[in-house]
Amino acid sequence: MLIVTSALLRRTGTDGRPEVLMGLKKTGFGAGLINCPGGKLEPGETPAEAVVREFAEETGMTLAVGDLNPAAELVFRFPDVPEWDDIRLHYFTATKYAGEPQESEEFAAEWMAEADLDYGLMWDDSRLWLPSVLAGEHVVMDVTYAGRSKVASFVREPSPAE
Repeated sequence: MLIVTSALLRRTGTDGRPEVLMGLKKTGFGAGLINCPGGKLEPGETPAEAVVREFAEETGMTLAVGDLNPAAELVFRFPDVPEWDDIRLHYFTATKYAGEPQESEEFAAEWMAEADLDYGLMWDDSRLWLPSVLAGEHVVMDVTYAGRSKVASFVREPSPAE
């Protein structure tokens, strides 16, 4: 199983509305979809350390491990795509960061109004768990895809805090 990490930054926009940092994945797995910066863990890294590194690489922004809040533990299964490993995603949220997003070869991040998120431009599973994360819940979910792009089934487990 491939272990990956990602994080959603949150802030209040200049108009007073909640905003999140998301963007277009330009290369690799998930290219063409809107999601959050993140990626694979390197040897010896914790998920939080990996997301700090990935944010710096993909956006030029600085995060601190201690400012990350665990928000979701998700498993993705792709039984119809044997060349894809199952994935375990450690997902965080944060409101403290330094810098503003800079586009990289891999990712074009931007601040988006939380109320205007278009789940149709994201991985199909995002609609199942991201609204709960945005509402402050910790989500534990196992998602099975049919093919490469559509959810076939999912099971939401009680989170460790429940």
